[in-house]
Amino acid sequence: MPVLPHRLTGVDAARGVALLGLAAVHVTDPATAAGHPDPLHLVFSGGAAALFVTLAGVGLALAAGGPEPVPAAAAAVLRRRTLRRAGVLFVLGLACGALGTPVAVILCHYALLFLLALPLLRLRGGALAALAGAWLVLGPVLVFGLRAAGQAMLGREEFLQGARLWTSPAPTDLATPALLLTDLLVTGYYPVLSWGAFLVAGLAIGRLDLRAPRTAALLAVGGVGAGAAALGVGAAVRGADGVVARIAAATGAAPEELDTTLLTGEHRLAWLIPDPLWLALATPHGGSPLEAVRALGWAVAVLGLCLLLSRRRGRAPGAGVLPGVGRLSLTLYVGHLVLLGALMAAGVPFRGLAAAAVLWMLFLAAGWAAARTGADGPLESGMRSLVRRGEDARPGVAPGPH
Repeated sequence: MPVLPHRLTGVDAARGVALLGLAAVHVTDPATAAGHPDPLHLVFSGGAAALFVTLAGVGLALAAGGPEPVPAAAAAVLRRRTLRRAGVLFVLGLACGALGTPVAVILCHYALLFLLALPLLRLRGGALAALAGAWLVLGPVLVFGLRAAGQAMLGREEFLQGARLWTSPAPTDLATPALLLTDLLVTGYYPVLSWGAFLVAGLAIGRLDLRAPRTAALLAVGGVGAGAAALGVGAAVRGADGVVARIAAATGAAPEELDTTLLTGEHRLAWLIPDPLWLALATPHGGSPLEAVRALGWAVAVLGLCLLLSRRRGRAPGAGVLPGVGRLSLTLYVGHLVLLGALMAAGVPFRGLAAAAVLWMLFLAAGWAAARTGADGPLESGMRSLVRRGEDARPGVAPGPH
């Protein structure tokens, strides 16, 4: 069957939103000096990273034929390319971790998620949707169970402090492979055993007809509905008598601080385990099934809206800027980490809304240039060359993840 055209503008635009959101979260704090939720953190925390991973699944599904899976031979080519891509991303992730920035670098986790996708590339949408739904609930439960078991075996303090890197993976962590793998799969910032749900959901979405306005509208409405429902349940749980005090006692956080960080992201929630309350909190990066539904709803809503807007805006001035940012996602992601590392090494303060605005302007300028020239970024071009090295031109498979 003929493959889909190389790119969907709405998917690229959604990836641009994810990148802008990640950058904003990287340079802002959960709370302002006045103790209120930081507005950018409130909007993007958890959701931007989930969108980034979901779009990886969408891109893989589009490369694998979109609504109709590619033949087995073409899928085998895509698997080889995806395996190579995962290897390059893992190396890049370790290099970015070595920069020492106070950023939870996602690239090593991203690489493992690509490996998870390898056996799923020819599944149809229904099977992928069922798998994603089960993973969305059972993945966090599995992570909860493994963390609780680890505490029981090693002791609470020993497990919480010693079974996690508490930094982004770096080359030095290769010397402790068991700890590195435990962090990537279970205890780290993006535990693959639960975050795999976002990738599989993206694969399922990529099997839909994303060029149809009805599909885009359903994604937008469904995403908003799921996210709002999860937020509503989470608010009810958070507001129940004694809940905040219970979390404060387990994490050591001040109750007045938790009022904000339970909305914008509270990484100390790992200390709440083995209390089953952990499973019912809709806190960014908290890791619960409810948070997974909230984050996926946010991601799907953004994708649906971007697909709708990409149809309406057409050739309007500036319409290609956000998709341009999305096309440069790897270059801009790594580039902004290098910038943050250089500024930190030079002792230059770079935090807050002003810092986010600077990064956004740089990203949008790069997106404008990409839209004008049609050029890919240097890391995107390098990645393409590496993953296709030694291949002849082969029919039936798209050039790569969109």
